[in-house]
Amino acid sequence: MRKPHPEPTLLLNSTPVSVVEETKFLGVVFDCKLSFIPHIKHLKDKCTKALNLLQVLAHTSWGADQETLLHLYRSLICSRLDYGCIVYGSARGSYLRMLDPIQNRALRLCLDACRTSPASSLCVEANKPPFYFKRKKLSLQYCLKLSCNYNNPAYATVFNSKFHSVFERKLTQLPPLAIRVSGDMQAVGFKKSDVITSSIPTTLLWLLTRFKHR
Repeated sequence: MRKPHPEPTLLLNSTPVSVVEETKFLGVVFDCKLSFIPHIKHLKDKCTKALNLLQVLAHTSWGADQETLLHLYRSLICSRLDYGCIVYGSARGSYLRMLDPIQNRALRLCLDACRTSPASSLCVEANKPPFYFKRKKLSLQYCLKLSCNYNNPAYATVFNSKFHSVFERKLTQLPPLAIRVSGDMQAVGFKKSDVITSSIPTTLLWLLTRFKHR
């Protein structure tokens, strides 16, 4: 029988920090198990309210045109789904698929399509990739941008190779960001040796010598 593990007592400026099941940080809800189910449910509720607004504006007789509806979809719904997807994208695929009906319903409203229209055809007609492709793209862009800045505090965490062997032995565990996108980075031909590191110049810009035109 396992012994109970009491919660640790953490102090911040001599004030005890309470232990909670979930908390919101920079708009992302973190739960104690990092399953991101509370955040996905919260995100789904927010997007559902935006969908109700989109449904009103998509009236067949006096509603907005297709281009305006797609613009509202990108502004009200896509922006919320994209924000923080690099973080909550580590959730299980079954949890992330809870957000797929939001995009499908929104595109049907914007395109005035039937309920039986396939989701893939809606994405093609609206020129919008499926949401899981968008998550991959944003995660890949973030890792590529991070790879050229060794001074970024997140670099050592994302590109730390010591975790690869741990997750190779535990196939049921969800891998971190660097391992998730490693296959995609190899597919695009990414090599660390080809990355040009960026650095902040030590000399202030207003102290540089100006060239004089003759």
